[in-house]
Amino acid sequence: MVNTNAVLLDRQAGDAATCLNASFRFLRQSWGGQWVGLRWVVDACADYLDLEGPDQTEDSTRLLAAARRVAAHIEAEYSPGRTAHISEPSYHNRLHFSDSLAAISVQVSIESARSGLHDLAWKAAMVLIAVAHDLRHPGRVNSVPSEIEQQSFNALRPHLEHCGVTLAWMQRIEAVIVRSDFSAVADNHKRIAGRSFSWGTDWASVLLNEADIMASASAEFGPALGRSLADEWERIQFPAYRSVATPQGRRAFLESLQFSSVSAGALGAATQVRHQLETL
Repeated sequence: MVNTNAVLLDRQAGDAATCLNASFRFLRQSWGGQWVGLRWVVDACADYLDLEGPDQTEDSTRLLAAARRVAAHIEAEYSPGRTAHISEPSYHNRLHFSDSLAAISVQVSIESARSGLHDLAWKAAMVLIAVAHDLRHPGRVNSVPSEIEQQSFNALRPHLEHCGVTLAWMQRIEAVIVRSDFSAVADNHKRIAGRSFSWGTDWASVLLNEADIMASASAEFGPALGRSLADEWERIQFPAYRSVATPQGRRAFLESLQFSSVSAGALGAATQVRHQLETL
């Protein structure tokens, strides 16, 4: 049973950073005990962003339906009772998807409020992209740029078609997911340098990049996530498993991070990183 007193995306929790950190804590408590389920997390994001209010559109409705469908599909795939049970990666798992969902929801809320650009379809698309950007992640690393990301979109496409998502939206979603490869992050930030926020694949890519590592960038949650990534990489004997969770590996990771959005600034992401680097 879902805890109706849960603090996931609770607007009464304080400012945006407090709300997000409380959400990360709630997700870990649930993950370690009675998991609320990815579909429930998507529903919480939809409620937080008011995606089913009077302004919903045909596109936003279809995109949200796809997000819910994908979330339910992911839960079913990782269900222990499933006949062809799929092994869940140690890092690229439902907790990571949920972290990304919580972060993207808070960031989208901030960006919309600060810019005055309330595009319900794009808001729903960002929820969908966050839950699906690592769909069916195999727990390994790319052999060519965006290899796994393209596979994730290919696995997502049948769900989009089932929900009637238009070709134009499919192309936007594919562009953002494919550009979520860590090797593309620097170029994504360059694309929006000096530009105010606007809805489109360039800014959506940056928001996903930032949300993707928001929990990992924090002093409270990052070290444990580093150990999870080390475990994931050890299973495939990727050499970096030996260093990624060490202080030196943590420093290298933090030094590689970029934050460009107003929302990341409001969440204090760069400040958190700077304070950690000062003490490592």
